[in-house]
Amino acid sequence: MASQPGEPTRSGKKEAPGRWGFLLAHHFADELDRCWRINLAGRRVWICARCSGLYPALLVVLVLQLLWPVPRGAWDIVWLGLPGWPALVDWARHRLGRSSRWGNGWRSLSGVLLGVSLSRTVYLNMIAPFCLPVVLQLLGLAVFVLLVEVIRHWRLQRG
Repeated sequence: MASQPGEPTRSGKKEAPGRWGFLLAHHFADELDRCWRINLAGRRVWICARCSGLYPALLVVLVLQLLWPVPRGAWDIVWLGLPGWPALVDWARHRLGRSSRWGNGWRSLSGVLLGVSLSRTVYLNMIAPFCLPVVLQLLGLAVFVLLVEVIRHWRLQRG
């Protein structure tokens, strides 16, 4: 029976993604449950569940926008703002020590939504660098991350 990620194996060591694994699964051994585990040529390979949705979606939607340009418009605020929130909220819950109610399927889906949003960010920044919707999105993301990290730090200090 295979051990769960982060649990001791028969050798007593915790199962981990290995030397190259952090490129695909940037989680420590105790967080590998947030990754998909696949077997390739008899070796276990972990792929971050959220990134498994994010990067393909980002690439596909960006290529589609390059082939069939979507003009800038008021919808960019929605396109840049809404799809990324499920991933951000799930990340924040985890970062603040709350367990996720959803599994890797949810993480992959929220990664797809985040990839769609970020593809528009990349596209808009290519055609109109530092345009207002992109600046607002990136500023909003930075403020959100900073707020989560401040709350986390405050909680850790309180004990």
